[in-house]
Amino acid sequence: MSRRQFHIILYCILGIITLILAFLIILSLDAANETANWSFFNFDFTTKDNIISAYGGLLSGILSFITILFVVLDLVYQRRQATFQEEEKINERKSELKSALGVVQIYVKRLYEANLKQATTASEYSRKELEDSTEMNRMSFHPNTYPSLILRLDNTLIYNGFLEFKPGKDWEKLYANLYSVADFYNKSTEEMMQKHKIHLDKKYDHSIRISVILDELIDCVSELRNETIASYGGDNPLLFTDSAFQILNDFKEATVAITEARNQQIEDGFPTDEISNSISDFRENIVGPLFDGIMTLYRQGNALSPQLNNLLSRTQIFLRQSEKLIKDSKDYASHIEYYTKEYLSAESIYQIKLNEINLALGDIIKS
Repeated sequence: MSRRQFHIILYCILGIITLILAFLIILSLDAANETANWSFFNFDFTTKDNIISAYGGLLSGILSFITILFVVLDLVYQRRQATFQEEEKINERKSELKSALGVVQIYVKRLYEANLKQATTASEYSRKELEDSTEMNRMSFHPNTYPSLILRLDNTLIYNGFLEFKPGKDWEKLYANLYSVADFYNKSTEEMMQKHKIHLDKKYDHSIRISVILDELIDCVSELRNETIASYGGDNPLLFTDSAFQILNDFKEATVAITEARNQQIEDGFPTDEISNSISDFRENIVGPLFDGIMTLYRQGNALSPQLNNLLSRTQIFLRQSEKLIKDSKDYASHIEYYTKEYLSAESIYQIKLNEINLALGDIIKS
């Protein structure tokens, strides 16, 4: 029996009793009027046996009827108590289900926000990686345990909550999306972190190999430059008319300039992560001009010495390897851009699903 039904029955019984009492009062006054000049507790019914008998019989019947009404009221009250306890259990169950959905809503909202933060970080990383693909750029990952927290929740309890409150028109789809999206992010985040680590390790190893090639090239240039100086006999003015020497000397001066600039940053206390270790500086300002200079000599019909041929070969190896490093980094940056757009941005289908779930559950919590 519902609360409303109990109140209707209660008010009806009380109304009937009130009417009966009013009727008894009227009847009693009418009986009292049978005695002239009557007063309270001073009635003379010695000659009115028939009235007393009728009044007593009627009163007995009315009181019996009232007794029956009170019995009915007691039965109704007991029935109401039983249903009240059932309602309490139902309300407690609803409260438990709403609390469970509230936890889900918190996790979903935090997951959505964490993805947006990661999208910002990933976009910044992609930009840096594309700007200087030879720098050891790193992408930080925001702590995101919300997918696993969602998956650890009692899925039967959550389903019962969806079934009870039916968030949205297609609540079954929302329920399915909740677990499919959480499972996706739980796996993809770990996969993304692993891929980033693999990329950094691969890039680091490749950069080390290129650095070794660069060091050997610098040593070869320095050795050939010293040999050229020795062949001209020291401070010979003709030395600086030698095109090959000019190329070698420009290489040395540019190398020294870059190295000294980085050493000065270290002495000035620049943070390590702000000091460039980019191979691009050497590629664009040192090795590239060296390759172009030697090729210019070759195109002008000058016979290249074995040493210059060796330098040309080494510059080609450096340029090919650095180009591969740049291409790999840009490919990875493009992959991060795609992943960010498709899975982390507010416009991604997965983020849209999360937002739909968040809004639907939010309406239930507020109700």
